[in-house]
Amino acid sequence: MGVRSSCCAEEHLAEGPKEAPEVVSSYTEKADSPAPPEAELRELRAAVTQDPCGSRVPSKWSRLQHMRHLEVDAEIVRGIPLQASLRALGKLWRRSPVDLPEEARRGLYDHAAPVEGFDVFLSHTWMSPGRYKVLSLLFQAGWKQAFLVQSLFVVAGIVLCLVRWLPLPFTLPAEFAEYSHLICPFFPWCLVMGFVGSFIGLVLTPYLPALCGQHPVCFLDVVSIHQADQELMERGIYGLGGFLRVSKELRVLWSAPYLSRLWCVFELAAYRMANPSGRIVVSPIFVEVGALVTILFTYFVAALFSLVFVLNWQEVGQVMTYVVALVPLLLFLHLMRRNLMSKHRLLSELRLFDLEKAYCRTDFDREFIHRAITEWYGSKEAFTQYVRGPLREELMRCNRSAFPLPYLLMVSAVPFSASLDSLVSLSLGGMKWQGVLAEFVGNSIGFHVGFFLALLNFVVYLCDRFAAPICGGKLLDYLQSFMLFVVFFGLYYLGQVVNRRAYTTSLLWAVVWASAALLSACLSLCLFGQRNGRVGKTAATADRAES
Repeated sequence: MGVRSSCCAEEHLAEGPKEAPEVVSSYTEKADSPAPPEAELRELRAAVTQDPCGSRVPSKWSRLQHMRHLEVDAEIVRGIPLQASLRALGKLWRRSPVDLPEEARRGLYDHAAPVEGFDVFLSHTWMSPGRYKVLSLLFQAGWKQAFLVQSLFVVAGIVLCLVRWLPLPFTLPAEFAEYSHLICPFFPWCLVMGFVGSFIGLVLTPYLPALCGQHPVCFLDVVSIHQADQELMERGIYGLGGFLRVSKELRVLWSAPYLSRLWCVFELAAYRMANPSGRIVVSPIFVEVGALVTILFTYFVAALFSLVFVLNWQEVGQVMTYVVALVPLLLFLHLMRRNLMSKHRLLSELRLFDLEKAYCRTDFDREFIHRAITEWYGSKEAFTQYVRGPLREELMRCNRSAFPLPYLLMVSAVPFSASLDSLVSLSLGGMKWQGVLAEFVGNSIGFHVGFFLALLNFVVYLCDRFAAPICGGKLLDYLQSFMLFVVFFGLYYLGQVVNRRAYTTSLLWAVVWASAALLSACLSLCLFGQRNGRVGKTAATADRAES
């Protein structure tokens, strides 16, 4: 994965069995230099016979000659907890090891510890920015912690407001006719505390204990393979098949350059053979980028709504109030379409995959990988068809939705937190508990959880479905995003009208509305699909490929 020492980005080895491999960067001009001549390849093949297959530690030569690609070198199986790899703002991920001084590279190995196997094998390329991979793994590993800390902060905000320990400088008009005379002190503390809590929970994920079980132990190339000792580095690189064999899961942090690196392709090919009962999880790093953008825009719009109501702008007209508050979503929808184009490019790359075009630095590495793939799949053409066919179909089924359910819930938690500010304000203003309960059931649960979740899932589906411009030209592309905004605005406004009519009428109608809204959320999840953790069973794809 990544650079030469990390397998996916570059591969530059020594030119004989006695020399140590040289480490080069995938970002340098060396990547474009010509491959060694055919004479060197013949020399390498001849040197294979120099290494006996019975050695205790398999060398790259014996692995190639005797097809020992999947043999486990137990002495160098070292792993790191996933959360630990993300500490110090993901320092281990942010820079390729070839960009570090030798002393720093030597110290990387100490971050890992000897293990018997891995819960997760992290497959990636160093050609993609590390910050996006850190963000992706933070969301995957920390959404539960973010939810928990966010909930604690929101509850603290409610309590502090009710005891009037926090300033409430504004007033909020009551929407119930019989309580229109009430003066309800207001400030969006629940929204603010929710934002702070979710941010702190996400950032502290690497340091918080696991909520369920233990932190998964991972193979991370930069620490699991020695980056300074040439002998250990070579054993680690050519022992990748053995590492895959003792891994319960292969998690691919997918980015645009991934399939262009032959060592990354090797990891995909080897895992199916080394561990047919394991699972492959393809995690495109653009998903979490989209989730973060969605959450931030939702907080921004929720803050605008609070500002609109505080300034009594609703007097200019209810429709204009919603236009002012929701117009930033036009930019969000356009950015979301652009982001989801990455998903379509991913599937297109799989459909057009060509093993011969995957880049490899040396002829020895290319021979090492191609011989293994031919042995496992029958031929290089058969593996190419496996990637284009069964693997692509499996990934399409596992990626039906642009967002997994946990991320949709994280977005829905934003307006839900904002709705609690209104309840706190009404309670402090003296509204009876029946009215507060009706608004909680109808507005907080019904609209901001049920209806909003259904609408969000539907709009994300539309952004995915119409991610590519229907017609050429930037103006028409923006017009396409505007039409999606019109759909979102119309449905949102209609839902809010029904919502207000329901919870301001009676508690019974609030319950009916909330039930219908929650049902619509469930239906949207069924209709527009939810990925099961972006997981595809390798056994199923293997069976189809064999047939």
